[in-house]
Amino acid sequence: MAVSGGGPALGLENLLGVLGGDFVEVVHAPLGVTIPVSAIVIADTVIVERIERGDLVLGIGVHPASPEAEAAIDGADPGIVFAYKVDSDAERAALRALAERHGATVLAVSPEMSWNQLHALARTAVSAAVATVPDQRGVPFGDLFALANSAAAALEGPVIVDDERMEVVAFSSLGDPIDEIRQQSILQRRPPREFLDWCESTGTLPRVRQSLRPVRVVPPDGAVRLVTAIRAGSDILGYVWVAESKRELDQHSEDLLAEIARLAAVQMLRSRISEDLDRRVRGDLLRSALDGRGDTAVLESRLGIGTSRFRLLAFATDAQGGRAAGGLAELRPLEDLVALRVEASRRRGVATSRQGRVYAVLPSDDGPDSDVAALAEQIVGQAGRQLHLDVRAAVSGEFPRLDELGETRCEVERLLNTPLLDDSRRVVSFDDSVAHAVLSELTEVMLQRPRLLQGGVAAMVVSDRDRGTEFLPSLRAYFDACGDLTAAAKTLFVHRNTLKYRLTRIRDAFGVDVDDPAQRLVAELQTSVFAQRPELRAALPAVASVPD
Repeated sequence: MAVSGGGPALGLENLLGVLGGDFVEVVHAPLGVTIPVSAIVIADTVIVERIERGDLVLGIGVHPASPEAEAAIDGADPGIVFAYKVDSDAERAALRALAERHGATVLAVSPEMSWNQLHALARTAVSAAVATVPDQRGVPFGDLFALANSAAAALEGPVIVDDERMEVVAFSSLGDPIDEIRQQSILQRRPPREFLDWCESTGTLPRVRQSLRPVRVVPPDGAVRLVTAIRAGSDILGYVWVAESKRELDQHSEDLLAEIARLAAVQMLRSRISEDLDRRVRGDLLRSALDGRGDTAVLESRLGIGTSRFRLLAFATDAQGGRAAGGLAELRPLEDLVALRVEASRRRGVATSRQGRVYAVLPSDDGPDSDVAALAEQIVGQAGRQLHLDVRAAVSGEFPRLDELGETRCEVERLLNTPLLDDSRRVVSFDDSVAHAVLSELTEVMLQRPRLLQGGVAAMVVSDRDRGTEFLPSLRAYFDACGDLTAAAKTLFVHRNTLKYRLTRIRDAFGVDVDDPAQRLVAELQTSVFAQRPELRAALPAVASVPD
């Protein structure tokens, strides 16, 4: 069934901003996310043939891989939006393939959002988009002045809308007679001091905030008024006032004013969202892409770029004063700072937060502002000065396509964990740390495949653990000194001949010949992993006998 239709339509990007990218993701959108949504439809076999452009079709109870889902999408206008619940990455991938195969606009809904929640939010947003009747000047929806005029016409009295600070944000202009309070409120964009003092002394505003119904007030030297709070849950967004003019304000007026306040709440919320809606939608798209979900083509179109190359930046906070690093309270201002600086760098970049870290992707170029590492340095410095956060950052190498974001994210996360980052160096770039980046990735591969750690070095580590030998630190010192026996011996505080003897024992007892290039390379990698991961040394099984 269709919930609403006709009249001005809500854009899909605005609807996504209302629903939130944590719960609803764009799987595929061949026409982009600016297409209109004018009606909410619950999918069933009866309406499949009657859906049309502008409909948001909720696939309630329809599995995304079912024949019913494909039947609905097959041949559908790309201006129709389909939404399905997905419970896993596999289902999301299957839904994306289905949408791409049929050229359909499809959303994936998280199981954490109930269909009832989605339906209510979408219905409210779409209904609000068509509910406001344009005033005699033809002011479009979204302008609180249009709502004030519509309210004044229905209530037959002048209307004023205040925000939560009692500052005037809109007022009707239908030529109704006005008293001194209204006149001064419009001129000063705030009610006169005498009226505010009266509201405080009589407890009027606290009474309005506590009441779920409009309150009748009779100010001195002013017309009788009805006032009600504009609410979003338990939050007060503002107040809407109507003064008695052409007719008495009665019970019907109270009911109508309560409904107007609900519409004002939707508009005020949308107004707040629209201020950073583009940033929020792009951030949600980026977070989905970092997780390997969503449609990267949509993200690329939202960045407003054509063929380009990209870099990914990642920022992490260090624990301070016993606080957990990367908490939501500190990530929000850090994310805002990163987004502001990325946008100010004259690139079409986008930022988002994910699992305790802030990420930004932006096109790279060969111009004077192409030093992304320098930008990261500036952000880290600014975070320290303004937000009092110890932040470290990593910059990826260039990559040609946004569908490589998932793999690139792993790259920058490895860089964030590199020992290169300390109090003296807060930013590391793949370009100037290739060796460490490669070593870090090889280490990760070896940890994922334990059989690559087997062999003579593992047996040597067991000997150190079970018999108290010192083969691992000796071999590590030798590698760190680039094969210089004298230098390595000094770091171990032993004689050069003692170290030479140990290397001979390592070769004869464990088959690790440091003079053989291939064995040396593998031994150096394995030694590095075992030296950094004591838990791996502890987990190695004991052997029946270790050569003397």
